[in-house]
Amino acid sequence: MGTFGMFQNSEEYETYSPGHIIFQKGEPGTIMYVVKKGEVELQVENKPFTTVGSGGIVGEMALIDHAPRSLTAIAKTECQLVPIDQKRFSFLVQQSPFFALEVMKIMAERLRAFYQ
Repeated sequence: MGTFGMFQNSEEYETYSPGHIIFQKGEPGTIMYVVKKGEVELQVENKPFTTVGSGGIVGEMALIDHAPRSLTAIAKTECQLVPIDQKRFSFLVQQSPFFALEVMKIMAERLRAFYQ
């Protein structure tokens, strides 16, 4: 089970239909999401950047730098997303260094892909 697999059995999740905008570039961000089920497409300027599936995360940068969203997230399929607010995020970072490292790894991979 991966780092974010701990959320697979979470009963606290939000459901989104295909095509639903989860968040838009420029909006304030106070929540990140773990994809429990389905796929979320991240877009830059209305163009697909990457797709995040079950066990992945979206929206994490907003919890780290408190800046507006840098991408738009759209449900590509029917999705179940586990919301993580700032309080829960801080707790997870304190209690599990592996959680923090995994978030940093994903951010680094996305930044490298964005600038290639």
